[in-house]
Amino acid sequence: MLSIKQSFVMVVALAVAGIQACFTSAYAHPHAAGEFPDASKAAPLQGVHIEQCWIRAMPVGLPSAGYFVLHNSGAAPISLMGAEAEGFDKTMLHASETKGGMSAMVHVDHVDIAPGERMEFAPGGHHIMLEQPTAPVKIGSQQPITLWFDGDRALSVQCEVRPPSTLPNR
Repeated sequence: MLSIKQSFVMVVALAVAGIQACFTSAYAHPHAAGEFPDASKAAPLQGVHIEQCWIRAMPVGLPSAGYFVLHNSGAAPISLMGAEAEGFDKTMLHASETKGGMSAMVHVDHVDIAPGERMEFAPGGHHIMLEQPTAPVKIGSQQPITLWFDGDRALSVQCEVRPPSTLPNR
């Protein structure tokens, strides 16, 4: 039996997923599986690394989201153009915005990171929207995401699958 706190967290997670689904269908610019070139043949990406990558697991059939910290220690700016995630047919770069007191998710075409800068993709901000799951994600497992940058450059990272109630950086 679930505690009141666990029940509340589940209700909030389901509400967020429902809102995400509404905005995703209305404002989506998805990257379909297979849209990017073969990552094993992608151009090298120097001075860029990812840390703290995790995916919020949601009930079967609902969209999930990927979060991480992206570091550009290179000498040139980079542009994150999209992502692919094994086990999901569509992915999108999203950001959360507040306008007139209402919060909404919006698609972003790319995210620019200057040399020496870092960008945190976190709940309530930028994230990778993971849609149309092809299989359930298992909490505690590792799930690969490939991030695509300008110039057909790619970086693959393993992300920990965490429960819906997970708070950032926990």
